[in-house]
Amino acid sequence: MTIIVTNQKPAVLDAVHTISCTGDYDPMPAIQQTLVDPLLQPLSPNAPATITDASGTDLTGDVSDLIMSCLGGTMNTSAEQITKELLGQTMVNYDQATPLPVGELFATQAGQQNKLPAPSARVLYTAQNDVIPAAKGLLAGSADESSFFASIAYAYHPNTLGFWFQSSAAFDGFKIWLNQQTQTMASANVMPPGTLRLLTDFTKLSLKGLTESLLLRKDDADGNDEFSFARLLIHMLMTYVEQQRNQAAASSTTLDVGILPFTVGELFCPRSMVLVNVEAHARATAPKVMGEWNLINQSLASPVKVVSNAALSKLTSLPRAATKAAAMGAKQQPGQPGSRSAQVKFRKQPPSKLDLFKDITRVLRRMGKVNKSQNVFRMTKTTFLKANRRDPDDYNKPGRITSVQYMPDLHVYIDTSGSISEENYQEAVLMLIRIAKKLNVNLYFNSFSHILSQETLLKVENKAMRQIWKEFRKVPKVTGGTEFKQVWDYINASPKRKRRLSLMITDFEWTPPAMREDHPPNLYYAPCSAMAWSFMISLAKCYADAMQHIDPSIRQKLLGMVV
Repeated sequence: MTIIVTNQKPAVLDAVHTISCTGDYDPMPAIQQTLVDPLLQPLSPNAPATITDASGTDLTGDVSDLIMSCLGGTMNTSAEQITKELLGQTMVNYDQATPLPVGELFATQAGQQNKLPAPSARVLYTAQNDVIPAAKGLLAGSADESSFFASIAYAYHPNTLGFWFQSSAAFDGFKIWLNQQTQTMASANVMPPGTLRLLTDFTKLSLKGLTESLLLRKDDADGNDEFSFARLLIHMLMTYVEQQRNQAAASSTTLDVGILPFTVGELFCPRSMVLVNVEAHARATAPKVMGEWNLINQSLASPVKVVSNAALSKLTSLPRAATKAAAMGAKQQPGQPGSRSAQVKFRKQPPSKLDLFKDITRVLRRMGKVNKSQNVFRMTKTTFLKANRRDPDDYNKPGRITSVQYMPDLHVYIDTSGSISEENYQEAVLMLIRIAKKLNVNLYFNSFSHILSQETLLKVENKAMRQIWKEFRKVPKVTGGTEFKQVWDYINASPKRKRRLSLMITDFEWTPPAMREDHPPNLYYAPCSAMAWSFMISLAKCYADAMQHIDPSIRQKLLGMVV
């Protein structure tokens, strides 16, 4: 869709907002004031700003709906494309070609403001080269807060709401101010006892480390009562940031507090909050910074969320206790494809067994060798270091040495949801048996729909096709809807499964979530057989487009589908 914007003043969005702590919790006025109104500010006061499409249809009143349609639970690729084009024309700092979702528009704005390229498979942001220098620049006054915010957002993409403080002393200053406000409200008897107790506990927190993080809500409907802790704390933080901005502007002093709006959804209804010490980041080592933010992302991805009404619920308490404060470093993952996802082309014809075999073999070779697996690779070579078996006394005849190496295990997940017919399933299984026979390896197998079957080790090595088919028939086949994320979580839950080559055979009829998720690095996809190829390609393209914010190299992982 072509967007035409007329008489609009290019906007710079400010994430600071205040939502009243009284009455029903309604973030829509704040969303309107923060996101929509700046985009509709007219360049000339004599006429309103207008937004239309190529056919002349007025879209001015639909700006809020367009943005909100990009913040749902699943990725809406058409809404993303339209909204990005709109933001690209109405904002001073926004690249509509960015791979980041609309939900990270403040991060994109900060990156463009600092002339930073968008993160991708070839553009990596790290603690050593980006976060720590940006923290030092913010402390020295040589860089503003947007550079520090963009460095963290581009490096780690945390789905939370953050606030930065220049040092632990700056955080202590906020606690003193908060304590004064708390006493005033307590004397007026407007605050529930539970909220007062939690605020008192909050003032006992220390920000001497890199971060301090709290859980605020179980879900969007939780913690929305009048003067609840979740509402009141965010209101106080926003108010304090706004006051400090005004004071810094009036006295020409350096700002020592600010907001880190990593995602739009968390900005207006945060389930968690992270307080960041800039000085600690500037003085920390790169592994420590990387480990801290990886720990935060691990905690955010954890399905266990314990929010107490009686005590502060720290976001990272469970993983910290589980790892005993061990440093968590990101390790290089073998088997990763390159960054040619935007350049690959889809095949015009369905792949043959040989095409899939070549692609699987290529990935296995890229992943390298492992210590032990079901995938045994034996290699024989001649050498004079060993006597000839038939004529051991003849030194002019070489012997043979057989070495045994192990390739990564193969783990197959076959989609057996309602959209997969029995014919599709049988064709997929037969194709898989032929490939396994050619590789001569045993393989692990699960079927999945909205539930996942039990894992089974299928003995393929040195067996006839009929025997292998009988083994497959014994494996329970689940039915129902389609859910890829459970497979992702199942793989990520086990280091052993993460080292396997995981192959999902599916029709791609599933929409990825709008938020970032941890996609297994060694999970690849293959198409079901006995389906219309043009329809399969259409679904695969939609899936790949919607996965760009989760795994930009996803097209490289569609085995047998791209050239």
